Amino acid sequence: MTLRTSVGLERALFRASDVLRGKMDEPQYRDIISGMLVLKRVSDQPGILRVPERAHWSHITGYEGKALGHVLNEALWELERSNPEVLKGVFEALDFDRRLGRADLKALIDQFDRISLSDNDLESGDVVGRAYDILLNSFADGAGKRGGEFFTPRSVVGLMVHLVRPQEGQSVYDPFAGSGGMLVQARQYVDEHVGAGTHLALFGQEVNAATCSTARLNLLLHGIVDSSVLCGDTLSDPLHVMADGHLRRFDCVLSNPPFSMNYSEKVVRYPERMRYGWTPGQGKKADLMNVQHVLATLRPGGIGAVVTPHGVLFRGGVEADIRRGIVEASRLEAVIGIGPNVFYGTSIPACILVLRGENGTPAEQRGQVLFINAEHEVVTGRSQNRLEPQNVEKIVGAFREWANIPGFSRVVSLDEIAENDFNLNIRRYVDASPPAEQLLDVRAALFGGVPRSEVDAQAERFRVFGVDLADLFRTRGSAYLDFLGEGFEATAARIPDLGAARERDFGDRCRSWWRETEYLIAELAGTGRLLMLRPRLMASFREELLPAGILDRYQLAGVFAAWWSDRHNDLRSLDNRGFPGLIDRWASTDERPSYVPEDLARERVLDVLGDDLRSRVERLAATERQGLVDAYRSWGDRYAASITDLERENEAAAVRLRLRLGELGYTEPA
Repeated sequence: MTLRTSVGLERALFRASDVLRGKMDEPQYRDIISGMLVLKRVSDQPGILRVPERAHWSHITGYEGKALGHVLNEALWELERSNPEVLKGVFEALDFDRRLGRADLKALIDQFDRISLSDNDLESGDVVGRAYDILLNSFADGAGKRGGEFFTPRSVVGLMVHLVRPQEGQSVYDPFAGSGGMLVQARQYVDEHVGAGTHLALFGQEVNAATCSTARLNLLLHGIVDSSVLCGDTLSDPLHVMADGHLRRFDCVLSNPPFSMNYSEKVVRYPERMRYGWTPGQGKKADLMNVQHVLATLRPGGIGAVVTPHGVLFRGGVEADIRRGIVEASRLEAVIGIGPNVFYGTSIPACILVLRGENGTPAEQRGQVLFINAEHEVVTGRSQNRLEPQNVEKIVGAFREWANIPGFSRVVSLDEIAENDFNLNIRRYVDASPPAEQLLDVRAALFGGVPRSEVDAQAERFRVFGVDLADLFRTRGSAYLDFLGEGFEATAARIPDLGAARERDFGDRCRSWWRETEYLIAELAGTGRLLMLRPRLMASFREELLPAGILDRYQLAGVFAAWWSDRHNDLRSLDNRGFPGLIDRWASTDERPSYVPEDLARERVLDVLGDDLRSRVERLAATERQGLVDAYRSWGDRYAASITDLERENEAAAVRLRLRLGELGYTEPA
């Protein structure tokens, strides 16, 4: 039997949304689709919630009267009354009667009636949640600037979750929860790294009532029924409080607060949160107040990641004093700059601050801050830029390794930061500008030759491809080289052939690694533990291919991360249903329409996955090889024709011109 995938459910939900388009704006039909989806899901899959008779889907579809909107409203009320611990207040703003007529409601019900949301008819239990994620993403796209009020791009959320690495048994808190994406991805991270069914306590607060309801429904549709997401203004009145009246503290805090807010100091409860200072209430400078709330709610050994605008890094006055206090207390671990136009609702670049509890900073990192300038680690989109898996992997890798990477990341001492008056402007410490073009060697420009120093600086790139510089140049003294007599364009055209053997060996090495490793995937297929292999496979992959030197550690990690992400749905299906289930999935989505007997399913799946990874590696290696051709041609453009050669050619051309003019009877005037 073909089971419904998240892609299939996504399409069905968009068809249902089409009934509402043009009749209301995105937030309104987001609420209506969400309500319908919850009613259908809890009716089709027993055990998620208690479902009274009037809230059951069969009661809704069986009603033939005119008050269909009232019946739907009543269904939600009954469902909420039966499950107050999960749904109290969630449906307060949703009124089917007021927003739609009977014909539209009937059309919407008919669309949902065609969709079975029973686990028995779904590829896996998280299909509904993943499809709802895509729907929320679409709503954020359509809402434009307002989308940023409730939705953080999934790639940014994934980056932040990988930075803090929540663990089984910990607590995770988002004080500006939006639609709940941070909490959902924290749960998914633990499931995929530790195993499904592990405990993770999730907490959140959101000031907008409708968005808070969306967050709670989002968690519910992801199968999370034991979270605590409360509605209220976090900065003025945080609601997660212990029995003794003190603020609750958490192991991990993740948040993307609204940028550049105002606030009123008079109504801020728990003022002890602001131990490093108070920014002006007006002037839209509440960003560091939000940061201090995150710091105040971290357990002593906790870790947090919060998005802020770049202004908090360098503005003076009291904000500089607050930065100083945070840095001197070793509460700031890293400052990560993200490129422009990544977030909904704003095109300005933003940054992520990685924060620590009072005792959370590792001893070896005290007195230091890691700066990562990832402004170029984005892929340009039509209306919005995005972080791709390879970009996320490079940032996370540099953070975990506490790495100094020229033009990308740098560990900076507290003394240097103090010398800069605690200005944390990322470019002050890591300049990601492209290197200036090397100055033209004057002697080579005048008399010919290629400076050996320029070639030696690039020699290692050629060496790893097995390209001998003796095949590209002739010696011209100790400091210069000459192009070959065939001309630099002809030599450049031969470089791919010269490097072909090493490039082929590199692809073969990837193929061999896959053949030696695929048994791990085969052993865990269908066990629910396959996705936990990711760290082990990536480390093994990088260890095997790095010695070849063609791709560096971050390129290898990036290509693996991109492959894993693009194949994530396939791997998830393989994890849940085994090899035949994945073949069935491919057939249902027309990716692999041909029938494959069960006994060949394992071989076919592993071949497809392995070939995909190898082809990505080979394409990236080919890009590096093309870089050699481009470098050689650049030398040709700079030095193939010296000024002396050009003068000689000009003189010869002038002689030829005079001779030709003489043949034509032209005599130069005296």
